[in-house]
Amino acid sequence: MKNIFKIFTIGLLISTVSCEDYSEDLNTDPNNFTDAPGSLVIGQAELEVIKLSESQASRYAGLFTDQFSGCDRQYIPYETYAVTTGDFDDTWDDLYAAGVAQSQYVQDKATIDGDNVLLGVAQIMEALLFGEAAALFGDVPFSEAGDPLLFPNPQYDKQSDVLAGVQEILNEALTNVGNTKVSNAFGGTIFVQNDATWSQIAHSLKARYFLISKNYTGAYTESRLGITSASGDLLARHGVNTGEKNLYFQFTQEQRGGYLGLCNSPYLLRLLDGTTPRLLATPGDSNRLDVYFDTANSEVNTNDGGYFAIDASFPIISFVETKLIEAEAAARTNQDGNTPFNTVRNYLALEYGGTFPPSTATGDVLINQILEEKYISLIGSLQVFHDTRRTNNALNIPIKGSTNSSVPQRFLYPQIEINANTSFPGLIEIFTKTEVNN
Repeated sequence: MKNIFKIFTIGLLISTVSCEDYSEDLNTDPNNFTDAPGSLVIGQAELEVIKLSESQASRYAGLFTDQFSGCDRQYIPYETYAVTTGDFDDTWDDLYAAGVAQSQYVQDKATIDGDNVLLGVAQIMEALLFGEAAALFGDVPFSEAGDPLLFPNPQYDKQSDVLAGVQEILNEALTNVGNTKVSNAFGGTIFVQNDATWSQIAHSLKARYFLISKNYTGAYTESRLGITSASGDLLARHGVNTGEKNLYFQFTQEQRGGYLGLCNSPYLLRLLDGTTPRLLATPGDSNRLDVYFDTANSEVNTNDGGYFAIDASFPIISFVETKLIEAEAAARTNQDGNTPFNTVRNYLALEYGGTFPPSTATGDVLINQILEEKYISLIGSLQVFHDTRRTNNALNIPIKGSTNSSVPQRFLYPQIEINANTSFPGLIEIFTKTEVNN
């Protein structure tokens, strides 16, 4: 996959090798690129990270964890987890053909050019994409992914091996990016301006994937090296122009109005409006509710100032996620989880107004308070789906559908992979736990 440009170039050379000099350039299309500098292609890899984090995959995750309701057309069966292999084609394409392929192409170019920072940024994007692929699907192509000439049918690696490989990629990235700020190198136009370094982003991602692997000691250590304030959040930048709009806004207001909403009173809504009591009473939730949801129209809030407004940024990895990882990992390893948790609660009080009382809990009570806060704070994020499965649904998120006995445990392998890869390991149904969650 990383040779997406190389393959086309080789084919072009083969097809023209016997041409006479007088016909040289006769059929050259100046708009059909066969090569591009890595500094330009890195933006494509970053856009795929945004698309993965904010579009179809995150909508499915939100439905599966009852943050949203499926209210119309095909989203009605999705509401009760009735999905097919073809429903996951786009997500797989975002991960591999459009994401990993571009990241690895950039790494090749950066290596040739001796651009270590660009190399490291591309490695961070690749690590995130592989990490999410493993978290969502389980065993996935990794060691043989990215070289279609040598491995036209890449083997599937164990989920745990992929997550370990993600840590190795991020370690290499840390060496390459050093203390370079995101805003100064390959992030200032795609992401909202921030004051984080790429190293802090990488450490936060290491914490995320250690958490998914249930390595709580590693998650704790890395979280403390990650993003240190909300001004360091890695946020997808959006605007009002075509091609810039928030992806939830595009889906709910321009593409599939009425499909995704609040029609079945999702669990997240009930926590925020007080119908279901919080584990830690939070009066400020009434303010947060108005930012998240437009209850009058039974949909997510896409109005000005809403969480899903046309120009609303969307978190890829954030201070809140990092601190909640620290809090949970600390609580699970007999360390101070209250301080990082209450740091988040104080931040939320400033962000939304109202009262977000601190916690004095310990043990499992504290852990569940942290998980609930993360469930609410990371609305629309894939990480909520990962947490739900990792903890065996510790929050007792309602199971949808009268015949289902659990929330989904994975995404289905896509139809395009079934059709094209002879190494495809066979169908695994949606309620079968992945390796790290068994």
